[in-house]
Amino acid sequence: MERPHSPPNEPPHPSPANADIEAQAAAWFVRRQGDAHGRRQGGAGDEAAFRAWLGEHPAHGAAYEQIANAWQALDRLPAHEIARWRAEAHEQAKAGAEARALASPGRRAFVPRFALAGTAFALLGGGALAWRLWETTPTFSASYETPRGAFQTVSLPDGSKLDLDTDTRVEARLYRHRREVRLVRGQAMFAVRSNAGCPFEVLARGVTVTVVGTRFAVRCTETGLEHGNVRVAVEEGRVRVAAGSASAAGSVPAQQDVVELTAGQAVATDASGALRAIGTIPAADVAAWRDHRVTFDNTTLLRALQEFERYGATNVRVDAPAVAAMRLTGSFDVRQASRFVYALPRVLPVRLRARGDAIEIVRAV
Repeated sequence: MERPHSPPNEPPHPSPANADIEAQAAAWFVRRQGDAHGRRQGGAGDEAAFRAWLGEHPAHGAAYEQIANAWQALDRLPAHEIARWRAEAHEQAKAGAEARALASPGRRAFVPRFALAGTAFALLGGGALAWRLWETTPTFSASYETPRGAFQTVSLPDGSKLDLDTDTRVEARLYRHRREVRLVRGQAMFAVRSNAGCPFEVLARGVTVTVVGTRFAVRCTETGLEHGNVRVAVEEGRVRVAAGSASAAGSVPAQQDVVELTAGQAVATDASGALRAIGTIPAADVAAWRDHRVTFDNTTLLRALQEFERYGATNVRVDAPAVAAMRLTGSFDVRQASRFVYALPRVLPVRLRARGDAIEIVRAV
């Protein structure tokens, strides 16, 4: 089949720098707002120039709409918030003017993007507040959730991919200069598309994982393995993990631990929220649940059964604390809980007995 192609006389759209587009859009927005009497600058000729600018590249219209939306958000803010940031707006305007004045003749001044847009917004009186709203307004926002026993693969607009384990919820937000995913519960594998100018952060309880581009897994569950803690394991690349240990009051971090992990390393938090020692992990065990496997390493029987329960009902009971504390090691299929249970008497001093519709694991006599 012949691939579709563009007409020979239609050149492809250029890809101007985002900073240039945003600065131009901010300037056009100011010009089109007009004066205190609602009169726009430039008249019909200026409006024609604006329309021509919009037609130069699809990104122009998108940038202009984003600025307009951010500015409209000002109407929902109290007056004292606007006043608080107005001084900063004038500082940004001054910075932009000074930078342009220092440029040699014939050369374009190097002006920080925030100063260019800040200058434009200052003319309208909103200044830094409007700019901050614009910067902190997500360009993409979505939540994803898997029910018990289900899995899901999610592709984000930036090219990153998330594999979600059972009973997992994540909230993804992409901003202009950073990317953020909040792991509310469960566990996920992240394949992050590299972008040095737009870091990617995963937030899980008090833990922040920061990357540019890599593959890693984060777990944040209430039961089973690492119950109540956060665990990060790296399959490829490098990640930065920061966690705050709880203060005596339990609400404010007393200190923050920061570590860097490379491929084959993992770290988890302890009961206080601080990071434990870095450990090693085989590549095959990073997010082994993608292959429907779970690995126990000197894990208590209680935690092992809880891990299986995350994927589906087992109808198994362990009431005796001594039996629940027995430990086992091995790799198992999460879809074969019954096979795991019936194999227990061969590896632990236990036996199985019927208890109504459930199976009870008791100590062998």
